Amino acid sequence: MNVKYLKIFLWTYTAFIFYFAFTPLTIQTPTSDKINHFVAFFIYVILLKESYNISYWGSFFYSTLLCIFIEVVQYFLPYRTSEYGDVLAGILGITSGIFTYFVMKLTYMELKKKE
Repeated sequence: MNVKYLKIFLWTYTAFIFYFAFTPLTIQTPTSDKINHFVAFFIYVILLKESYNISYWGSFFYSTLLCIFIEVVQYFLPYRTSEYGDVLAGILGITSGIFTYFVMKLTYMELKKKE
């Protein structure tokens, strides 16, 4: 996929994360809040790594910074709550996303080498 479109998709995805993180909860999801955080940041870190080709530590740092920023803002919003568990779920999603990306990239390179 073209990097330009990946960047547009990443920033659109980031806007959706901000929208769902900072607006009042009107939709109840059938899944746990922690699972939502895990999946959201799992996808986010993979998009970030693929879009900007930054280091694994950079991807981890920027994604974790976003995760913590969201929870700090939610602490000050009267209609939202902030929980340490949300940050932990986000960091687990980030770590899992980086690991998955690494394994997929390594597998792709091995398959490409065999051709």
